[in-house]
Amino acid sequence: MLYVLATVLLSLLSVAYSPPMWQMERGGSGAFPGLLLLTAMALPVMLFWRHRTPFLCTHVMAAVSVFLPIGNSLPLVALATLIGRRRGPAVWWTTAGVALTSAWVIGRDALAQPRAASALKSLLGPTQADPAQNAQLSWAQLLAVFVLGLGISIGAGLLVRSRREAASATVAVQAEKAVSGQLGDELARHDERERIAREVHDAMGHRLSLLSMYAGALEANAGSDPRVAEAAHLVRSNAGAAMDDLRSLLSVLREPVGAEQPAVSLTDLATVVQESFGAGQRLSSSIFVQDAASAPEPLTRAVYRIVQELLTNARKHAPREQVYLTVNGSPAEGVTIDAHNRYVPDQAAASGSSRGLKGISERAELLGGTLKYGLDADQFRVHVTLPWQLG
Repeated sequence: MLYVLATVLLSLLSVAYSPPMWQMERGGSGAFPGLLLLTAMALPVMLFWRHRTPFLCTHVMAAVSVFLPIGNSLPLVALATLIGRRRGPAVWWTTAGVALTSAWVIGRDALAQPRAASALKSLLGPTQADPAQNAQLSWAQLLAVFVLGLGISIGAGLLVRSRREAASATVAVQAEKAVSGQLGDELARHDERERIAREVHDAMGHRLSLLSMYAGALEANAGSDPRVAEAAHLVRSNAGAAMDDLRSLLSVLREPVGAEQPAVSLTDLATVVQESFGAGQRLSSSIFVQDAASAPEPLTRAVYRIVQELLTNARKHAPREQVYLTVNGSPAEGVTIDAHNRYVPDQAAASGSSRGLKGISERAELLGGTLKYGLDADQFRVHVTLPWQLG
């Protein structure tokens, strides 16, 4: 609003010091001075639409200023808006046109005679001179007026553009932050799903394999009671089916393991071994860990789950074979886990046989450890190393 009011005042000032108005003051007549005043007051109203149609406003203002002595303030204000809101070659071609128009308007005003018929001469000329007499302005004065007006217009436009672009960039950054926050939340939920899937696989897989082994032992010792044998067979079959269903479910949820919340210790390894013994698994174990209480929680959980998975795999793929398990560890040497049993080809080819080893590999790599496994003569061997300290 202030721009429009200032432009109206400058336009009226240019009209007041124009040849038609000077002639009217000297006794001239005609409708032209009145039409000129009306145009000077009405044309700035178009500036209210300069934000929507900056090219049109600038072109109209420049064209009118060429034919009517209303000064060059209108096209310069419109040009500032155009530069602030548009980009491209058309903007700078329009700027060149406004510059030529401004030079024409300044030159026309400077050539007007006498002094009272020129706004520039009245403002910049000698104050002691008679308004009815001629006066001349230097080229330096005219150039200064031209450069100052055009420079302010272009500078204001560039300033507005930079502020608009900065505001747009701020909005874009805020939008990116919002998207990043959503992605972060999604990743956190994903990590939690990974952790839950891992815990379900390790814990439930271990329990189901024990249940299957108990049912197998019961079926083998049912004797002459067919009902007991049938019930044991159903329990073992359903335990195997439950394992298959569990694998199918976890194949959707399970990815490389994320952050976990430890709830076990190295002393719990004895519980895992005892459960395997109780299920009838043929197992020879040796576990020795120095300063077990000082082991980091991620390490204790990884060792616990790896041992649990190794025994589960052995029961599943070689249920009647002797399993040899050795766990050694110390703060200086880290932890090594070795397990081996006789290789049984038919059982090893069962569905999902590699899933447990993949999980062990993921746990070892997460802590900076290694997993090696393979056949050695007729023995299937697994060797895991884990550093005591992470990183």
